Amino acid sequence: MNILLYTLFACEVENHVEKIIDTEIEYPALVVDPSSVDFGLVDPQTSSTEVVTFRNEGPVALDISEIILEGTPFTAASAAPIGLLGPGDSTEMILSYTPQNINDAGWLKVFSDDPQSPETLVPLIGQGAIPLLIIDPPELDMGWASLTEPNEDGFTLRNEGGADLTITQTLLIGTEFEMFGGPELPITLAPGEETWVDIRYAPLDFGEHSAPFWVESNTPGGTSQALVYGGCAPSPIAVCSVDPPVIFPHYETATWVGEESYDEGGGGITEYEWSLLVKPAGSEAYIPNGGANRPYFFADLAGTYIGQLIVYNEWGRASEPCEATLEAIPRESLWVELYWEHSGDDMDLHIVRPNGQLETDNDCYYWNCVSGGWLDWGIMGLGDDDPSLDLDDITGTGPENTNILAPENGTFEVWVHDFPGSVYTSSNSVTVRIYLSGVLAWEGSKVISGENSYTRFAQVVWPDAIVIPDE
Repeated sequence: MNILLYTLFACEVENHVEKIIDTEIEYPALVVDPSSVDFGLVDPQTSSTEVVTFRNEGPVALDISEIILEGTPFTAASAAPIGLLGPGDSTEMILSYTPQNINDAGWLKVFSDDPQSPETLVPLIGQGAIPLLIIDPPELDMGWASLTEPNEDGFTLRNEGGADLTITQTLLIGTEFEMFGGPELPITLAPGEETWVDIRYAPLDFGEHSAPFWVESNTPGGTSQALVYGGCAPSPIAVCSVDPPVIFPHYETATWVGEESYDEGGGGITEYEWSLLVKPAGSEAYIPNGGANRPYFFADLAGTYIGQLIVYNEWGRASEPCEATLEAIPRESLWVELYWEHSGDDMDLHIVRPNGQLETDNDCYYWNCVSGGWLDWGIMGLGDDDPSLDLDDITGTGPENTNILAPENGTFEVWVHDFPGSVYTSSNSVTVRIYLSGVLAWEGSKVISGENSYTRFAQVVWPDAIVIPDE
């Protein structure tokens, strides 16, 4: 007699019932052989059978209560052995497989009173000896072609089935496309074998074209379809410039001009893609958003800026890039720029007048000199010799800029203060550029670490126009 022992137990968190198997009590043990059934490759017009054995390896009788077959290609060719199976006894069941697809799968589910495996699952697999045509790619992009130079590409026809594939006919519908140099039909492809069909795209007019590609074979369904498409349009011509081509930075802006771009085929220009290819190191400048023309471009640093224009026509064709060059040349006699490598560090530019001291009225910095400030250097009441901090960056990497249109005579000092309001304790490479009368006279970098340090980079002797770097 089979005995199942159930125990109720309580824990501090919750009460529940669990099934406990007593190892001292004897139980039946079901073994299904094989544990998975593979019918192999089978012709779809025939069936294949396999024998499944049910064996009780336990010391007491086994009760098989139900057997279920899942998967329509799989059926029972003999009665299901429902009922008792004595210790050491075995019984058999015959399963049949009639292919419906190239790959079929199902399950044999056996329910019994084996406490270790009350539901036994046996995977069932089989392969139908069915040809399968694959057209690769399913959509063939022939790209852009011209009226005088057609494009050529093609399809791969491959048999991914389990039986010979016979291709009897191919058809390409569309005056812009033609097949050439393909295989002589009919053709038979063994499983895994493939052939190639050449396609030529020779458009007769501008526009986008497509055509269906049909293949008749003995694959299930008989007919397979793919798509071939392409476009024909002249490339538009990008015409670009910048106006004016030379500006005084901070005092003038420029306009990137692309309105003279055109399409040789008469199509409309639908997109103007401007980008800034080149700008001075440390610059944060960008070309504004807009259409063909982009006005109000601000050059934050002196130097060369190169803008690139690519235009697209109504068919989506892109032009060759067009480039325009802008030179930003300071009008001031003394022009000093600052930028640094890592953000999160506030580097402040200080320009100290001859015989002056840091962080006094003789020092131009963020406190007293932003955009002209109120410092009156040189000749009292004359603005041309007064300093102006035009760019002051706090959280980024610069740039900062201080300039004087007509400096007083003497030796100016260029300092950088690592302001402690933004803490970045690691090393930071800091670069200073000095322009004299519109020409880059000196550029140098120093590594600064820690906070609240003052580093002198150079001295400028005016009107001798001499830069003396600090080592």
